Amino acid sequence: MRQALRNAPVGRRARAAGAPIVDRAQIESERKRRLRRRPSRRPAGGATSHRKRLRRRDASWEGVPAQRARRSAYAEASADRSATPACGRRLLPLRFAEALARRSSSLRSALALIFVLLLAPGALAGRFADLEECVLQVPGGLISAQARCGTLEVPENPDAPAGRRIELAYAIVPAPTGRPHPDPVLYLAGGPGQAARDVLPLMRLALREVNRDRDLIFLDQRGTGGSNALRCDFSAVDPFIEPDEEEVIELYRACLDDLDADPRFYTTEHAVRDIEALREHLGYARLNLVGSSYGTRLAQVYLRHHPDRVRSMVLDGVVPTRLALGSEHGRALDETLALILDRCAQDEACNARFPDLPDKLAELQVRFGADARERLNLTHPRTGRIQAMDFNRDGLAQALRMLAYSPPTQALLPLLIDEAAASDVPDRIAVQLMQIYEQLDAMIAVGLEASVGCSEDWPVWREQDPAAEAATLLGPSMREGREQICALWPAGEVAPDFHEPFTSDVPVLLLSGELDPVTPPRYGEEAVGQFPNSRHLIAAGHGHNTLGPPCTSVIAARFIDELRPDELDVGCMERLGGAPFFLDLLGPSP
Repeated sequence: MRQALRNAPVGRRARAAGAPIVDRAQIESERKRRLRRRPSRRPAGGATSHRKRLRRRDASWEGVPAQRARRSAYAEASADRSATPACGRRLLPLRFAEALARRSSSLRSALALIFVLLLAPGALAGRFADLEECVLQVPGGLISAQARCGTLEVPENPDAPAGRRIELAYAIVPAPTGRPHPDPVLYLAGGPGQAARDVLPLMRLALREVNRDRDLIFLDQRGTGGSNALRCDFSAVDPFIEPDEEEVIELYRACLDDLDADPRFYTTEHAVRDIEALREHLGYARLNLVGSSYGTRLAQVYLRHHPDRVRSMVLDGVVPTRLALGSEHGRALDETLALILDRCAQDEACNARFPDLPDKLAELQVRFGADARERLNLTHPRTGRIQAMDFNRDGLAQALRMLAYSPPTQALLPLLIDEAAASDVPDRIAVQLMQIYEQLDAMIAVGLEASVGCSEDWPVWREQDPAAEAATLLGPSMREGREQICALWPAGEVAPDFHEPFTSDVPVLLLSGELDPVTPPRYGEEAVGQFPNSRHLIAAGHGHNTLGPPCTSVIAARFIDELRPDELDVGCMERLGGAPFFLDLLGPSP
């Protein structure tokens, strides 16, 4: 499992793997401490008169059946935490909700129609009557969405069409219009190893403007999700205890023996053939490609092979053509951590609360040197049981790396680094890593990640000087892990020019996060040279993948509609920024 963590997560859902874990008792203690510092807000007249007013108010409610019913419904909705959006917004105020409800019947009818168009695409899917209605859910999450699902059978080995065949799973979110544009959007997921349908509920929101008049297509890359997934069962070993090299080799050897597949035929170029087969099957003349992270590589390889079939590309978190995935992760992480800590130093409150953070991070790197390892006993964040865990420099680096993926978890880094440097046991960072292990196991098909990495990246990576990464916080762990796996994992054939840059006049929108620890903005600048009809936008304060915010999603929709990258209105980008830093466990100062 740790080998998978080292080499795998460069995809959209990986950002969520660093969701903060904090101790509830400490939160409650901090909340009470803050309340003691605040002036009392009790109404004039003291507690007794305030309670009388509450009783009178309750009595008045009980006297009106309609009001009582509304109040009961509102109280139930307020008590239901699942009704609160993830961004933390409160429920609609009751009086405002009632005012909306009193609007004309025509408005209610219009709202009902919008609800049908956005939430029930199956009702408008006459064009895809041969596909099944389905509900897809983000692994381990509560977010789901409706779509139309189907399968397509293709040969596992394209050069042997009469041989073994595999099924590819795909889903379509039809445009809610009777006359959609003829060129849909095909979303390409990250990883490698992430299934596109797993992130359909998230990407459907990010691409909602595009989806108004274009179909959205999500194809699980062969080896992931419902497309003959190359999953490895590592449940026989404790994922939190560091295995030795022989154990790692045996785990991957056992995985190979159990696979009902030939891993040599699960590369990016094989995935490109599948995309083309699906395009022909669905009858689309051209596609708009939207790729995230590793998906940007897949998009570029498809463009190289089928330039006449691509109308436009949006590349979010750009992987340059020449890059061997994983070979520069150490340098990218160090650059991002330095930028985040510098932001804290420029913030008066953060700098006062957490001074000298670069020195503290350097101390942690020395403390957890190449051979250092601490056996920690931690409370598992999901089960509540005591769990032993080996924590070392690799664990420290991977935890900080995953926390650096998105603004909400970047905001925690100064607090966590300061706390770890001051304590004997870096338990909070270690618990973050524990959660990351489990989430990645559900998100990444480890066998597909190995097939892509050993076929396409390791042949280039092994020829590079290892000294460039050795001095980073990540150190040589990712290179060593890749070498161990590829010593036994079968590698497929890759075209000689696979990593050679190429040029195209297809309109391209390139998106980068200023604080991306995996695909930094310099990768986007590098790719601009390949695409003369392109524009590169950098989201200030954001991390890996930037299509989620309304600003960038609207820009992407306008780009796909108009295909004029130089004329895009990108003024909203100036208002983007990172999340305010946590000064304690309750978050930023009020």
